[in-house]
Amino acid sequence: MKLKTVVFVLGFIILSESCKDVIFNNPLDPDASLETPQIVKIISTSLTGAGDITYDGEKCWKINSYGSLNAFDVESGVIIRTISTVPGTGLATLQDKLYVCGESNIISSYDPLSGDLIDRISTGDLYPKFLSPMEDRLLMYDLRSLGFYEYEPETGIATPLFQLSGVDIGGIEYFQGGVLFTDVNANSIYHYSLDGEMVNVYLSPATATTGITVDGSGYLYLFTLNGQIYKVSLP
Repeated sequence: MKLKTVVFVLGFIILSESCKDVIFNNPLDPDASLETPQIVKIISTSLTGAGDITYDGEKCWKINSYGSLNAFDVESGVIIRTISTVPGTGLATLQDKLYVCGESNIISSYDPLSGDLIDRISTGDLYPKFLSPMEDRLLMYDLRSLGFYEYEPETGIATPLFQLSGVDIGGIEYFQGGVLFTDVNANSIYHYSLDGEMVNVYLSPATATTGITVDGSGYLYLFTLNGQIYKVSLP
């Protein structure tokens, strides 16, 4: 299966599939009309730096490059607990496990209650940078191919979805049958279908957004490099 490729370059978005090229006006153009999510609440934490976040149904978790996985309350920002892990950039909670990836071809899974390492899963030629729970599977962004994949951690089967380049992704989240991802440099939030079609693009109310996740009520949480969390609703 050949991946569809989306390229952000020189004022255009070029969507390539086999010999077919479709060119879109750049949504980052200052004259473009972007919708802005409504801010519900801004929360401050003592956590800072890069690393994605995930929501487990009660609280959020954040991974960092120092080998620390922290759970925090989404209303107060107070850190609830800390687990020592491998250094990471991507994070997902799935079937009572926390999955961590860190730009190598290994995904580590942890018990969120005990903090124990459960398994280390080799992803072969794929080097996942970001993860998100996706029903009973994982959504994965691969650093080498710059592609999104469906990944089944129990079997190791990876199904290619589409490729994306020219964007400095800060975090990803499976959302409404597609994928949301942040652009750290452009302060934008993109919504794509799983076949690589742009659904929408939003102007992020937060700057330097790294992590992104969604709760059970559909609210988005945007984590910034300086440790602020924006709880927002999409238009």
